[in-house]
Amino acid sequence: MKKIRVAYRLFLVAIHVAVGLAITATVLRHGEGRTPRDSERAIISWWMRRLTHILGLNIKVFGIPSRQSVLVVSNHISWLDVPVLLSLLPVSFVSKIEIRHWPLAGVLSARSGTLFIQRGGKNASSQAAEQIAFRLRGGDSIAIFPEGKTSDGHSVRHFHPRLFGAAVHGEVDILPVAIRYPHAQGVHPAAPFQNDEPFFWHGVRVLSERQIDVEVTLCRRLASQSVDRDTLAKQAHEAVRQVVECRPELAQAESHAWIIAWGLMLRTRQA
Repeated sequence: MKKIRVAYRLFLVAIHVAVGLAITATVLRHGEGRTPRDSERAIISWWMRRLTHILGLNIKVFGIPSRQSVLVVSNHISWLDVPVLLSLLPVSFVSKIEIRHWPLAGVLSARSGTLFIQRGGKNASSQAAEQIAFRLRGGDSIAIFPEGKTSDGHSVRHFHPRLFGAAVHGEVDILPVAIRYPHAQGVHPAAPFQNDEPFFWHGVRVLSERQIDVEVTLCRRLASQSVDRDTLAKQAHEAVRQVVECRPELAQAESHAWIIAWGLMLRTRQA
């Protein structure tokens, strides 16, 4: 049964990627290096939502989204985090410049507004923060994974503060986001992407699962004014850690408010 499920989903993924390439060659052909327009964001969000559905992800969201430009900082468990967040939030991701040259993924990410940065080097962090701040000041929301690498999902690694300065210079708030893959074992065993596991085989493990639950908690925003980047990193880490490691019931209580707020946002855009 699992082999049939994997084969069927691989077929659907192949078709969906082909659709994505067609979209990047037409609608998003001028999208590289700039903030996507609202209409382009809607297309990207649709494509990502469809992808998460094909992958068997059952996503639940808690918290209230921001309509303003923010720096989104999230814990990082898997490559699945990227389509999950892009399906929910109008954000552009920060990625290492090497990914731009990957086949398929490089084109799709570039045309969806990804900000590619050069890692390593004497002034790499400062230059990256400046690039992010520039996009933030222009009205874009940028998402980063400040842990630097994926975790096992049971805890949250140290948040590196170097890119938090972008929120200060960009004069925007920080939105901490906590991602969980709940399971009877604590974290769904197929979700974490670690230990240099080949991407293809991890993808096969994901596709073989009937369903993978995902919980995304949008924590309270943190004002960046008059706060240094180290303090912001600690505050954001604590907000995410409380959800991932403690799982407070407060997030569930806020889910109804999120649904109302999200519905109002959709009605406003359609009006």
